Amino acid sequence: MKTITSLFLLISLNVYSQSNQAIYDNALTFYDNKDYNNAALEFSKLFEVAGYDLPNYALYNGARIFSLNQERKKGFEILEHLANQKFYSNTQQILIEEDFASLQVLPKWTSFINQVKANEEALPERTREKIKSELFKSRDLLTVDNGKLWGYNLWSEDILILDQNNVIYSLIQLPDSQTTDSIIFFKTVPENTIFQSNTTQEYNGKRYAIVLINSLDDNSSTIIHELFHVLQEKQITLNGLPILYLENYDAREWLRLEFQALRNTIDAIKEKQPRKSVLNFFNDALIYRKLRQEKYSEFLDKELQIETSEGLANYTAFKLSSHSDKYKQALQQLDKRESADTYTRAFPYATGPAYGLIFDYFELDWKQGLNKVYNFLNIYETKLLKKPLKISKLDLKTANQRSNFATIGKEELEREENHKKNVLHYTNLLVDNPTLSVTLIDKRFAKTFDMNGTLILKDVGVVYSELVGIDGSGGLNFGSFKTLQRKEKLGTSGILEIPKELKYIFPIPLHIDGQTIVGEFYEIKLNKGWKVEKLNEKGDLIIVKE
Repeated sequence: MKTITSLFLLISLNVYSQSNQAIYDNALTFYDNKDYNNAALEFSKLFEVAGYDLPNYALYNGARIFSLNQERKKGFEILEHLANQKFYSNTQQILIEEDFASLQVLPKWTSFINQVKANEEALPERTREKIKSELFKSRDLLTVDNGKLWGYNLWSEDILILDQNNVIYSLIQLPDSQTTDSIIFFKTVPENTIFQSNTTQEYNGKRYAIVLINSLDDNSSTIIHELFHVLQEKQITLNGLPILYLENYDAREWLRLEFQALRNTIDAIKEKQPRKSVLNFFNDALIYRKLRQEKYSEFLDKELQIETSEGLANYTAFKLSSHSDKYKQALQQLDKRESADTYTRAFPYATGPAYGLIFDYFELDWKQGLNKVYNFLNIYETKLLKKPLKISKLDLKTANQRSNFATIGKEELEREENHKKNVLHYTNLLVDNPTLSVTLIDKRFAKTFDMNGTLILKDVGVVYSELVGIDGSGGLNFGSFKTLQRKEKLGTSGILEIPKELKYIFPIPLHIDGQTIVGEFYEIKLNKGWKVEKLNEKGDLIIVKE
């Protein structure tokens, strides 16, 4: 029996709720401790709520838990669903899976394995057809828009679909790519060539929208989001780094109040309340925004830049997608981003769709192309209010009454205490204690991270609880690294980045085996010609070129 890991792309269960994620995590913890009865009880709670809407990896792990708890019927029904409805196709894995020993004696096991084999044989063609269908759906949506939203047709064939095995799919023929129909081309690229992340990335000297194959079932939202970035990046360079002051207590409180006021506004629109009521709720949101941005004005430019980038991309994604209820999508983003541990990077994914859709409701002529930085407060004052927003004590009191001020304030005080504990933990782990450090030689080093799992160490740098770094310099840098699956947790795991120095700092490793460095929650693969040596008497280590 081995530690449970995902056989599918690891994504969060937060599409359901934070409580469901906690239940799932509890089930896996019980599994790791070989307490299969309690693991099954926890997973049963989750399954009662979400059922077969759970991600494939969660269903697979649930089947393992039920099998080990001798609940054969439950476990096998999940496997049958995966094979028959989700086209599960990893024959090699299923045949060696020790956790399914209790199911392998069932009469239907052989027919189940035959179905998995059939799925595996059909997988390449089914995958290509799926990708082709989703790309064409997105192309059709953007062709219908034809530049009406932004003045440009967002459709481009500069898009690559990436699967878990580092196979890329495209509508254009790439060097050494194959095709079976002259429409979809595909090829396998070396590991660490392209991030497993939805983002724009460079490949063979050209920028592409990279979309993970597991992100295709979202009514074209992710494809449109990334294609927006491809076009926007050709016209303007924008900040993508976290906005540090949003770790502060008052800034978080104001932002949460703004989120609540935006929810109130969208709810009023959906309920077809009078325009004046909608405007009152919307004014509340701008009150909190103005208070926050005026106090932290030194951060405003970079804040507006990231909001122009990710906020407008998410607005565009929902606006032009085939989602039937755009407001529902905006509300879900507000809920999702507010529940995150940190707001420093995630906030624009919520504010962008909310403000954009509300501006559209008021029929404002607010979009001025893709080569400028957008300021939502300024748009409100000039296009809707037609004067600077003034905030009286009565205005603020009324806004607080409508925006759940007492509860949010209490929750943020509790969160602030936990944040202080995390700061002490990471200061001890990555500053005071001996560490392993490395400095980049070349800036061509890409990283992807969980935007909901970061923490700012003031005057030091940014801590990432989940981080992947890939050398794109052709070997000039030390190598690549990643946090280990199911080890990443804010308040526990952490890699420190000092951006100004192009430096990464890790806790002292557990062991070094040749070019592989393994820590409690990270792994580093060194390029040839690099080694670890002692830095000082404190016990710090450093990665250096031989």
